[in-house]
Amino acid sequence: MPCLSLKSATYKQDLPPKGGYSPFEYAKKTKTRWAKGKWLILAYMGYQGMAYYLNDWQFKVRIRMPELENREAYIAMEPLLLAERNRLFLKQMVKNREDEKELMKDVPGWIPGTFYGTPVFHNKSCWHDPDMTEFYAHVPLKVMQRHQFERLRHI
Repeated sequence: MPCLSLKSATYKQDLPPKGGYSPFEYAKKTKTRWAKGKWLILAYMGYQGMAYYLNDWQFKVRIRMPELENREAYIAMEPLLLAERNRLFLKQMVKNREDEKELMKDVPGWIPGTFYGTPVFHNKSCWHDPDMTEFYAHVPLKVMQRHQFERLRHI
């Protein structure tokens, strides 16, 4: 391989092209945003408004309307339930009176519904609810306690 000498080599310096280099941008390029702040806020407010409307609508359909229907059904049935409760109450009082007649048949001068001939209630034109012990007079104590507990539980 032939050896190159320094004399035979041509030397040329790199220079800029005539007219200079074209300008280049050195600042950071940012991407354009797909949405501005005010549009994002408006979109968020619209989304929240629609969500509130749908949530309220679902609440009406799934919760408030069935509760309203149940309440209306109870209001419609309340007179019937009250009449049935009063009928059972009077039936128990008649049973108590019959039991009192059976228990006190050997006592001379005993009139059922009185205390040795003296009326318990002086005003007979007005109804007075009897005491619970009088209502459950001929019932075992455990039954009375169970009924009172169930009554208190439903209050």
